[in-house]
Amino acid sequence: MNKEIEVKFQLDDKLFSQINEWLNKNAKHVNKINHSEYYLNNPNASFLFTAPEGYKDAKDFLRIRFTKDGDSFCLKKFHEDPIEKRPLYCDEYEVKVSDGKKTLELMEVLGYTEQTLVEKTRNIYTFDVFEIVIDQVTNLGIFMEVELKAKVDNAKIGLNLIYDFLKSIGITKFKLQTRGYTSMLWNPEYDFGKEVVL
Repeated sequence: MNKEIEVKFQLDDKLFSQINEWLNKNAKHVNKINHSEYYLNNPNASFLFTAPEGYKDAKDFLRIRFTKDGDSFCLKKFHEDPIEKRPLYCDEYEVKVSDGKKTLELMEVLGYTEQTLVEKTRNIYTFDVFEIVIDQVTNLGIFMEVELKAKVDNAKIGLNLIYDFLKSIGITKFKLQTRGYTSMLWNPEYDFGKEVVL
């Protein structure tokens, strides 16, 4: 299991240009890759629920990802900050599979249904202890994710390290996405962005 601590926010044209300039000068470009991701649900024990605010939500996500570099099968279990009411980190259980299509067929035989397809082009960079990705997501837009790759005992410490990194590269104001791409696709009328000023 991997504890995933990351920050995600949407990029407008100005911020996208600023980030690209910094990445090209300072970070190492690792890969550019297309992802087709199938998020599954079990109708007999659904991951889905309606949040008190009225939108469709989940805390656990079961995903099969297809890429040119190989396929994978993953369960993500999100843990929420009780005060800020947003995901703090997630436990990620991910394994490579030899055939994503067969894995998808197997899960469907077991009763899981294909719930949501997320398609994106991902540019991956590394800098110090951070992985930085720029995602161009079909029907959603362009997003930046910064994930801490160093181990920390406390998720809030990890988030603060990410925020310090963002400040160091000149990003002091952004709209933090408090839900993932699936939740955004499920609820196109709902804005999950939260203004953050560092």
